[in-house]
Amino acid sequence: MPVYQGEPATPRGTAATCGTLTAMPLEEYRRKRDFAKTPEPAPVPQTAASGRTGRFVVQRHRATRLHYDFRLEIDGVLVSWAVPKGPTLDPKVRRMAVHVEDHPVEYFDFEGVIPAKQYGAGDVIVWDWGTWEPEEPSLDGRKSVTDGELKFTLHGQKLNGRFTIVRTSGRGGSRPFEGDDGDQWLLIHKADDAARPGWDAEDHPQSVKTGRTNDEVKANRDAIWISQAPAATAEIDLHGAESAPLPTKIEPMLATLATRPFDDEDWLFEIKWDGFRVQSIVDHGKVRLLTRNLNDAATYFPRLLTSSRWIEAEQAVVDGEVVAVDEDGRPDFSLLQTKLGDKEATGLVYQVFDLLYLDGRSLLGVPLVDRKRLLRSVLREHPRVRYASHVERDGLAFFEAAKSMGVEGMVAKLRRSRYEPGKRTGSWLKIKIRPEQELVVGGWTPGSGNARDLGAMAVGVYEDGKLRFAGKVGSGFTGAIRADLLKRLKSLVQDDAPFDPPPPKDYRGRWGGDLRDITWVRPELVIRAEIGGWTRDGQVRQTAYKGLEAGRDPKTVTRETAVATSTAIRAAEAAEPAKPAEAVEAAAPPKAEETPMPSKRKAAAAAPARTFLGATTAELAALDALGKEGLWHIGGHELKLTNLDKPLFQADPPVSKRELIRYFATIAPTMLPHLIDRPLNLQRFPNGAGAPGFWQKDIPETAPKWLTRWHETGVDGRTDRDANDHLLAVDAASLAWLGNQASFEIHAWTGKLPEPWSPTFAYIDIDPGEKTTWDETLVLARLYRTALQHLGVRGYPKTTGKRGIQIWIPIIHGKYDFSHTSSWVERVSKAVGSTVPELISWEWSKEARKGRARLDYTQNASIKTLVAPYSVRPAKGAPVSTPIAWDELDDPDLRPDRWTIRTLPARIADVGDLFAAAQTDAQELPSV
Repeated sequence: MPVYQGEPATPRGTAATCGTLTAMPLEEYRRKRDFAKTPEPAPVPQTAASGRTGRFVVQRHRATRLHYDFRLEIDGVLVSWAVPKGPTLDPKVRRMAVHVEDHPVEYFDFEGVIPAKQYGAGDVIVWDWGTWEPEEPSLDGRKSVTDGELKFTLHGQKLNGRFTIVRTSGRGGSRPFEGDDGDQWLLIHKADDAARPGWDAEDHPQSVKTGRTNDEVKANRDAIWISQAPAATAEIDLHGAESAPLPTKIEPMLATLATRPFDDEDWLFEIKWDGFRVQSIVDHGKVRLLTRNLNDAATYFPRLLTSSRWIEAEQAVVDGEVVAVDEDGRPDFSLLQTKLGDKEATGLVYQVFDLLYLDGRSLLGVPLVDRKRLLRSVLREHPRVRYASHVERDGLAFFEAAKSMGVEGMVAKLRRSRYEPGKRTGSWLKIKIRPEQELVVGGWTPGSGNARDLGAMAVGVYEDGKLRFAGKVGSGFTGAIRADLLKRLKSLVQDDAPFDPPPPKDYRGRWGGDLRDITWVRPELVIRAEIGGWTRDGQVRQTAYKGLEAGRDPKTVTRETAVATSTAIRAAEAAEPAKPAEAVEAAAPPKAEETPMPSKRKAAAAAPARTFLGATTAELAALDALGKEGLWHIGGHELKLTNLDKPLFQADPPVSKRELIRYFATIAPTMLPHLIDRPLNLQRFPNGAGAPGFWQKDIPETAPKWLTRWHETGVDGRTDRDANDHLLAVDAASLAWLGNQASFEIHAWTGKLPEPWSPTFAYIDIDPGEKTTWDETLVLARLYRTALQHLGVRGYPKTTGKRGIQIWIPIIHGKYDFSHTSSWVERVSKAVGSTVPELISWEWSKEARKGRARLDYTQNASIKTLVAPYSVRPAKGAPVSTPIAWDELDDPDLRPDRWTIRTLPARIADVGDLFAAAQTDAQELPSV
């Protein structure tokens, strides 16, 4: 993902490749300047390998007369022209340009004052910068300049589009600008999409480097000199800095949770790092680390930073986050848990994103962009410290890039914001990709099988000073995690429930429901959990344990509620009004292959993470109270229900349509995340599970108008199948309608809108034959488990609800087509099958298989689907296709139809949605 750091970048682009430079050697540049008197940079000797090409810069230079120095980087030097009236985007205006001596690349970002009596005396700002590329990729840039005409495209902060610069008179070679008209050229903008009639450079007087004007540079307004920084990048606006002694600590500024990403030129965007917030106090070579609660962070990271070699400062306060990075360089909070307190821990990185104090100056009142620029300039190379880069303006694209990286989310920060200690401010907004919540542990319940010691933890959040019960967290545990948590919890055991009010008891005075065997603990342990949302009665759902929040004060843990992004932006910008003379730093020139996106101020935001609700207690009571048919209101929709007491499944007692509808209305928060944005193929059984069913893809005309439909015609120009109006399940009412239609076997497409023909999963389908026993099916599933572990691939198994087991492997959407997923699963399956050839057959027809199992890789096709998680199967007892944990393959009680619509809700309450991560855990498929 491209990350612009607010300073000149070294482009990897290939604008032009030239031969040896001879026409305008840098000796002429040196001859005209006394580097003991001018701040202009002296050339650094270049080697053939160090020659770069691809950038451009325009400097506004007030010397004897105002002009703009237009420079193209070609083969390691800046080929330069002086443009008296400045470049323009108006294609009808031709600007005179005078070819002057080449400048060294060190001049690229020079901004300052050239003293009187020196050549070019006057003030200089970096008026624009970016990258350029020739009109023809094979063009020799130097030869084109020598021949007198160069056609190129600019990608800058102010200048964009196609240009031509052409010689009109003169003798060629070098001529000084002042008073010389010997080598005149014309700089012309072509008539293209970037053209702007009447556009004048003088209407845009500020520096893209510091936001200052020439007058402000001349007056050296609020600038300091950073001696260790290159001369060209030394000036940073610190008008808000104040002299102050080194503080012993500064309470961290906190971000407000917002609903959705956005584009805005007044904001910058950083990665949300998924680690531990850590503040470092640097004092004459020594470093003291503090947690978010300002406790000693060395308890958790004993030898992270023992000296200040990573920063060029005597005294400093730096804000950042400690993360553990996995083998792919991605932050992993679970991995970080394993390294806490380990003196030999490796793979820890301190991502620093703010500088609050530096050598006698408090920087709390300095705009964020200037604090970050100053921080970047004083950092040294260090294996454990990295500058947390950011992008400007383009939050929507950055959010999508962050999502593809699998990180927690992003943080949007108002560029001009001050640092407000201890305040949760709207000037910093966190937008999460994976919704997470800190929770206080109040007890634990045992589980079953391998989790019999600790199955789930009862959790809560504080509200009005009281710990409110918020449900349970029962997934995301490994054996080692369970053992560690149990050890911590046993030391906190108490007799009474810590929640106020406590959960209800049954008529016998015992804790009801899934809390019947609970052990209560003092509420001192804080965990972080990934959640699917909140129920209407204030409980978390679809939870997965992420790790401990070490050192967190439990009483500060409250339910995070996202504010509307548009509201938060307005409030933040009103609270931090722009000052007339404020310097606004622009983005660094992008690398040649990274053309910047156009600014889209207040653009439409991306869709937020969706929250799905099930039927309320009142709605379920209304369903129970209906006669054989009637109108039912659920989630704001009116639904006509019929034949509610009709038995659909054999059981004791039989499962009625009413009970099926109730199941779908209740399971909706867990099931809908696996159906959203996926067209559905439905199988209906109007006469019950024991009678023949039929497939239905089109939604009938009689269906409620409020159902969400997707028309298949026109996608990828497909002509191999008829057009259908597919149902999109978007809420509990959608699923209840399906239940009323007896469409209980639901098949969702592999692809998601808006790219439904691109797979999001690779499917492994273990299809037992007539002679395949359940134990043999488990053997095959365990072999796949071993194979995927060997490949480093994360798969998610589930029972089919009938006889088989399926494994879903989430993949990067858009990276693969069905031919890739089919061939990859085929190779893995052939490897698995080769170990037990007596159990499997590769024949297509069931007759030819002779009762053996088939490892069906052909399900990886656009016209095929597999039964969705939590879908009901047409069999006795109403069994459900249920996600399982890998270690449940070793549970002797496991059966493919073990869970039904009557028993599954209790399982969800115990273990959560074991398939939740399958919707976010996109990965690449390794070679097989």
